[in-house]
Amino acid sequence: MKTQAQGKAARSRSVAYQSRWLMGLMLALVLILTACGSGAGTDNSKSAAASPKETPSNTEASTGTYPVTIKHMKGELVLKEKPKTIAVLDVKFLDQMLAVGEKPAGSVIAGGNTDYPEYLGDKTSGIQVLGTRDEPNLEAITALKPDLIIMTDFQEEQYESVSKIAPTLVLDFYEDWRDTLSTIAKITDKQDEADKVRTAYEEKAAGLKAQLTEKLGNETVAIIRPRKEGIRVHGIEHRIGQILYQDLGLKMPELVKGIGEDGSIELSMEKVPEIGADRYFVLSDELFAAEAEALAKNPVWKSLDAVKKNHTYDVNSTLWIAYYGPIAINLIVDQASEALLKSN
Repeated sequence: MKTQAQGKAARSRSVAYQSRWLMGLMLALVLILTACGSGAGTDNSKSAAASPKETPSNTEASTGTYPVTIKHMKGELVLKEKPKTIAVLDVKFLDQMLAVGEKPAGSVIAGGNTDYPEYLGDKTSGIQVLGTRDEPNLEAITALKPDLIIMTDFQEEQYESVSKIAPTLVLDFYEDWRDTLSTIAKITDKQDEADKVRTAYEEKAAGLKAQLTEKLGNETVAIIRPRKEGIRVHGIEHRIGQILYQDLGLKMPELVKGIGEDGSIELSMEKVPEIGADRYFVLSDELFAAEAEALAKNPVWKSLDAVKKNHTYDVNSTLWIAYYGPIAINLIVDQASEALLKSN
C-alpha cells in the first residue's frame, strides 16, 4: 500500500503534467492565430494595391478640368461640365470653335447671307442656322435647347431675351481673337488645340513679316473701303489694321498713322490723294459693289501713282472684316502677303 506521502507526490506530478500540457496547447493556438492574422493582412494589402481608382486623388482627377469659371461682360459663369449643346450668335465664334475641332449646335450667319461663310467649306455641316448676327432668331435658339449661348455686346438689346433661354456668355465684340480663343478653349477643354492654333499663326506671320519687309522696304500700305458715306480708311486700331500693320509689319502712310482709337476715318473722293500710300488694299463686297465700281472709274483715283503701277489689290471685305476668327485671319494673312509678294 502507498503511504500518504507517496500519494501526495503522485498527485503533484499529475497536476504539473496537466499544467505543462495546457500551456503548450495555448501557445500553439496563439501561434496559429498570429499566422492567420498576418496572412489576412498580406491579402488585404495586395487587394488595395490592385484598386488605385478607388483612392480619393484618382477619383478627383477623373472629373477633368471642370468645373471652370468663365469671366465675361455680365459677370462670371461657372460650367460644372463641358457644354453639350452650344449656340453662338456671331460667326467668329463658329470660326473659333471649328479651329479647335469643336462644332456648335447652332450659329447665326452674317447679315445679307443665306448660309455660312464659303471659306469654312463643309465643316459647318449639321450646324443649325439661328438667324443673323443683327437679328438672332429667338424661336430657333429656344428650339435648339442649348445649355450655353455665346454672344457679344453688339447684341446688347437681345441679351435679356436670350439669357432667359440658357446660361449666356457676353464677350467684347472688339476683343482680340487670341483672347476669344482662350475663352473658347476653356469652355470646350481644348487648351492644347488652341495653343497650337496660336503658335502656328505667330510663326506664319513672323515668317511673312520678314519677307514683306525685305520686298517692300519703306513702301507704305493703306486699307480703304468705298462706301455710300465716302471712302473709309482703316488704321492700326481697327482689327484688320492690327493684322496688316502689327502682325505683318506693313508700314502706314502719315495720314493713317493719325487715325485715332475709332480705328477708321471717312474721306471724300477728292481727298483720297492725301492718303499718300504706295500700295492700297481695296475692300469691297456685294453691299457696296456700286461704290467700288465708281471708285475704279473715278479720274482722281486713276491719277494715283499706286493705281498706275498696278499696286492696288481688290479683296473681299466680308472675309476681311466680318469673320474675325483664326481660320479667316489665316486666310487674310495669306491673301495679303500673296498679293504683295507676287506684285511688281
